[in-house]
Amino acid sequence: MARKHKPIKFETTLESSFQKELIKIVRENEKAKTALRAALVLIAFGGVLTFGIMAPNAFSFFTNIMARRKKQRYENYRRIWQSFHILKKQRALEFLEEKDGYLIYKTTEKGKEKIKKFILNEMVLAKPKKWDGKWRLLIFDIPETRQKARAALRQKLKNLGFYQCQKSAWIYPFPCTEEIEFLKEQLNIKPFVKLFLIDEMEDGKVLYHFKDLIKSSL
Repeated sequence: MARKHKPIKFETTLESSFQKELIKIVRENEKAKTALRAALVLIAFGGVLTFGIMAPNAFSFFTNIMARRKKQRYENYRRIWQSFHILKKQRALEFLEEKDGYLIYKTTEKGKEKIKKFILNEMVLAKPKKWDGKWRLLIFDIPETRQKARAALRQKLKNLGFYQCQKSAWIYPFPCTEEIEFLKEQLNIKPFVKLFLIDEMEDGKVLYHFKDLIKSSL
């Protein structure tokens, strides 16, 4: 007989910007839907972990997990519980109290860093159904004292699909303000990065680079 677990309730201490980006990641990035990722989402949104999962309705993949065959459903639950114990062992979670039959846990600073790293690694940009015809031009002038942050930003812009038109100038056709603001905040480079909205693009290389992406959103 399987051992019974007391239900776990997570007390969320994360900023709304973290939660927003997690929603986007789970909706847009299929690769992010693993047991560890599911546990991180539950933690970030104050979900409940029991024999089943109680989570915000925004995360339809939890529903998909519960809708599968009994054997597969049990295996998914087991993996999420296993992920919870790993996070606890890594001191990403701190036990607060037992209340109303629940064991209450909150995210530690180490846990917040883990979620932040997950968001930075898995962040994606949603493609709109219809392009607004505008371009997003990102320019940065990050000092040498922040070389690591500058390198991290460059790599992330590349991963997100931006086109580097000059050494410190990158271009993208679709909305990305929230994601860029999150990156600026988390990399501590807010004063050094600017995002501009421009109406026309005359650079043939940029137009050629994004031609297929734009064509699919016209």
